[in-house]
Amino acid sequence: MENSPFHQLPDELLEAIIWLLPPAETLAFGATSRRGNKIAYEDLVWRAHCVNGWRYWESSHELEGKLKQPAAATLWRQLYIKREHFDRKALATFNELLKTQQHRIQRTEDISGLGYDAKDLLLSLRNETPDDAEDVLARRWYADAVLGQIHRKTALEKWTRIHKRQMVRLEEVLGAYDMFILGGNKGDLNDIDQEFDRLAEGVRQEYEGFDGMSIRDKATRVAQYLKMRQLVDNKDVENYHALRNNFLSMALFDDVHTSLPLQSVAIYCAVARRLGVNAKPSNYPEHVHAVIEAPLDVTLDGRERAATQDQEPEFMFMDPWRQSEEVPQDQLTLRLTQMGVPQAQHANHLGPGSNLAIILRAGRNIMYSVQQARDRQRGNPRESSRPDTEAAWYSMLWSMMILGDPDPAAALHRRRQCLPYIAEHFQQHFPEDLGFVEKIIGPMFDGERESHVLMHVFTSNRAGDRNAKAPNRRDSEEKQAQCKIGHYFQHKRFGYEGIVVGWDHKCTADPRWIHQMRVDDLPGGREQPFYNVIADDRSARYVAEENIQRLYMRPPENLMQLAGKWFKRWDDGTKSFTSNIKDEYPDD
Repeated sequence: MENSPFHQLPDELLEAIIWLLPPAETLAFGATSRRGNKIAYEDLVWRAHCVNGWRYWESSHELEGKLKQPAAATLWRQLYIKREHFDRKALATFNELLKTQQHRIQRTEDISGLGYDAKDLLLSLRNETPDDAEDVLARRWYADAVLGQIHRKTALEKWTRIHKRQMVRLEEVLGAYDMFILGGNKGDLNDIDQEFDRLAEGVRQEYEGFDGMSIRDKATRVAQYLKMRQLVDNKDVENYHALRNNFLSMALFDDVHTSLPLQSVAIYCAVARRLGVNAKPSNYPEHVHAVIEAPLDVTLDGRERAATQDQEPEFMFMDPWRQSEEVPQDQLTLRLTQMGVPQAQHANHLGPGSNLAIILRAGRNIMYSVQQARDRQRGNPRESSRPDTEAAWYSMLWSMMILGDPDPAAALHRRRQCLPYIAEHFQQHFPEDLGFVEKIIGPMFDGERESHVLMHVFTSNRAGDRNAKAPNRRDSEEKQAQCKIGHYFQHKRFGYEGIVVGWDHKCTADPRWIHQMRVDDLPGGREQPFYNVIADDRSARYVAEENIQRLYMRPPENLMQLAGKWFKRWDDGTKSFTSNIKDEYPDD
């Protein structure tokens, strides 16, 4: 091979060929000769393979810093091999996760433990699995579920840091809410951070001589720029409290950039701070403003002044959600007086709010918006829900649990109020988050009466994940359940649609539920088959067979997406879903 015409080419041409080869072919080329080996193992070549091979990297790799160093300072080929190993390991675990319900939570945790090193693979599984794949629905659903857990882990880390009084930027702790509703969409904390950098650079390019302007002029120019791009307002007054308006990523990246005043001010402050303007959200009641503070030795208009020990800095106020001009302080003070706020509290409301106060305020807004969204969905369960209401509600519950009151007794009281809701919600919608509940919520109740209940939740859920499901057989001696796992149906009395995900030969609910639901008043009573179903509003229900009317058309998209938790695909031949829970219902 050393004497082949190919190897007589100049190094420059061989290097150009190497740059066009994928990694496997690069290694094959390197095996052909000593000269080819030397070129194929160049650090620059493997740095390119790393950068082109994966978009997302765990922060522990410090990739951004490595890219600024000379290529020889990093073992790029070893790094590539490490990432490839992670992908193979994650894919093998993911495929095992799809095969059986046993160890599903543990396998989800194993993949999500790789963090952002698994994100490219999961996005590929979620977005690029072909429609005709044998397990298309399951593959997409579980890829999205593991992605969600990776994102939520990042959010919980940010909130834990602020609870411990560690430094975290406002856009990070506020953007943590977004990490619960992303799915596979653009808008994680890295995307938000890069977008703020881009906007700040856009301001500099828009206004010539920006860096030489006074603080006052800079503050108004930032507001003008964001207003021009419609990033900080909401002209849709009727949908002021729409759930989407609570999330930075949707304000920044969706085609319609509406938001609540709090998010608009957070966007404004993030961009302004990148441009040297000390801007923070205010603690003002009902409507958040931006508070801009000048350095002690400079006025807002750029005049130098002698700084003294007792000298107060100059402040100004902006309301970027409404306007791009400065808001006079006397106007804000008058409004406080009209609201009945005591004079002694004015300074607190006019001054900047802490990040903790802003995050809790955002959580209360999400709580109100979710309640409104749920009311609308009750009238139209097929209405598209983006962001997902259950994920948004979950984000609010977690923020209330972690970001407790500074007073220990008050914090424990708040957490006790939240605990039943978050325990129910994670078990129904996010069972893969068991580890988060164990590690974060468990220690909050050490020595308290709730610890025994929590320990039971942990041990029973771990045992349920560890043990094989007991098979439910169709006994020929008992009355057969007419519907099977995967049948699509409509409730005869209430009209909602759903999918059968489990069945019992007769009602096995507790006596109180049977009495409350008046089961014995049904013509078939409690001795008829009963079905566990997932309804089109995402609720889990228990339905008597006499109320089931099977449907034979293709289900709507909202049910198709939900079905991946239990099923592989929709079968047009049988007009039902293909089961992925055969271990529990082997005869269906």
